[in-house]
Amino acid sequence: MKEGKDIVCLTMTTWEGDYMKTIVHMMSQLAKNHRVLFVDYPFTWKDVATSALGKSNAPVKRMLGTNKRLRTLQTRHGEVYHLTLPPTLPINWISNQKIYQTLNDLQSNLIKASITNAMDQLGFESPIVINAFNPLIGLPLAGKLGESKLIYYCYDEIRAAQWCGKHGGSLEDEFLKKVDKVIVTSEGLLESKSKTHSDVTLVKNGVDFDLFHQAFNPEKKQKKVIGYVGSIDFRLDYELLETLIRSFPHCDFHFVGRITEPMKQKRLDLHENVTFMGAKQPNEIPQYLSEFDVGIIPFAKNEFTKNIYPLKINEYLAAGLPVVSTDFAPLSDFEEFVSIATEADAFTQKLQDELTLDTVNLAQLRIAMAKKNDWSARATQVEELLKDQDDE
Repeated sequence: MKEGKDIVCLTMTTWEGDYMKTIVHMMSQLAKNHRVLFVDYPFTWKDVATSALGKSNAPVKRMLGTNKRLRTLQTRHGEVYHLTLPPTLPINWISNQKIYQTLNDLQSNLIKASITNAMDQLGFESPIVINAFNPLIGLPLAGKLGESKLIYYCYDEIRAAQWCGKHGGSLEDEFLKKVDKVIVTSEGLLESKSKTHSDVTLVKNGVDFDLFHQAFNPEKKQKKVIGYVGSIDFRLDYELLETLIRSFPHCDFHFVGRITEPMKQKRLDLHENVTFMGAKQPNEIPQYLSEFDVGIIPFAKNEFTKNIYPLKINEYLAAGLPVVSTDFAPLSDFEEFVSIATEADAFTQKLQDELTLDTVNLAQLRIAMAKKNDWSARATQVEELLKDQDDE
């Protein structure tokens, strides 16, 4: 029997997938001491239709209840209960706030019924509810799951998020009035959420150190590889990338991650020294990282990226790689270990320096830094917050 408090985690993401996820790592760690019910991303009837057409891969049988919606997943740290919700209507496109909220409240009753049924099956009583960046269902469900405490785990700026920016900001404002504590993952989020809530704690993203340290490879090929791990999406500075690709024709550029901006990807793919590896499962990424000579974070500077604490920074460091990044957000923790550039010419020069001046000793310093940021250390911070909640 686990001694910790029961936790119900409501999310805006899926447990499985082809990229690393903050809340999945955190819940995996908390499962060492707590019973955790992870409520998966709320799929819609649109997901059912696109999966039937072979255009997506939603868990349709579990959504429809022909397979069990509630299952047990084994992680390296303990078992996690996983709930797939019944499908809802896709309503984020609706502009009228009143109509949207009415439909959202109605659909939340369906979601609530599914969650409480799972809680009854598991014997969950008075759980801590951790809402991970999903105020869209968090607000209508606040106080309705018998929770002892309600925590908002915020890892992005919702007003700048393309997929939920239309209603997300106003719903988050109202949701923040109902939560007991807020956990954020970056300095930017700490500043913004502290304006509307009195109890905000910074717990930065971590790294699965053992997994990514497997990529440490001091023996490199003669032809250098400049690599990026992450989604090919709206966050990237594509003009900067084109400049870099043209400036280093003697190097190969490898991009590992899902592609959500296919037109931008095609533009970069015109260059002979560019290869897109596509989306990979998290445990596959180290084999690609091991080919890199340097990792880059070519993020544009905007309202969304200024609030990011990138998972990839510690992943690169765990592999011993030198890192060059734009100054998209405060990265003061890494000033000794990461080259930070304010414009394209500086990025180009710093990239050249890292390619030519790197040593095994520097790699070991980076590895030691990443090891301090293992997810287990981050989970210890959250454990302390949960204890604080229990003592109140």
